[in-house]
Amino acid sequence: MIYIREARRMVGDYVMTQLDCEGKRTAPDPVGLGSFGMDSHVVQHFVTERGFCISDGVIWRVPPKPYGISYRSMIPKKGECENLLSPICVSASHVAHGSIRMEPVFMALSQSAAIAAGLAVDTNVSVQDVPYPALREKLEAAKQIVRPEAWKRLSPVRRSPIKRDSVGTSSPR
Repeated sequence: MIYIREARRMVGDYVMTQLDCEGKRTAPDPVGLGSFGMDSHVVQHFVTERGFCISDGVIWRVPPKPYGISYRSMIPKKGECENLLSPICVSASHVAHGSIRMEPVFMALSQSAAIAAGLAVDTNVSVQDVPYPALREKLEAAKQIVRPEAWKRLSPVRRSPIKRDSVGTSSPR
């Protein structure tokens, strides 16, 4: 399987940007969370007049906390296409996509897209006309964490103490 890190992305009514990832702007209609660092590989190498190689285009910034990904970043603008949900090629800048592109985020967005599609079919509306409060209610009923303030770090897994016998085998106490 060929891995393509980044390809074409649509431009929706909401474009996820570095501001969203850094918590300086908040999507009012989140359907999933992102938290991986915004990263970009080297775009170009330069050799200075003194013969040193400088790498240009490297980005690595970690969001201060999980951030919401807008429902409107997964759907085309109204009038462009009424039955398309795109949880992978989301409306996002190059920098924001570097954070959103993680498989767990794509899985969460895909789950949200499936629920939104069902809601659109059930209510006979386009994906642009799906009412966000109803969508959020269905997402949260399905245990989808969509609001950053609802995310809580899980406590560490508690393991049973292991008792070792004289031969080196182990068994739970």
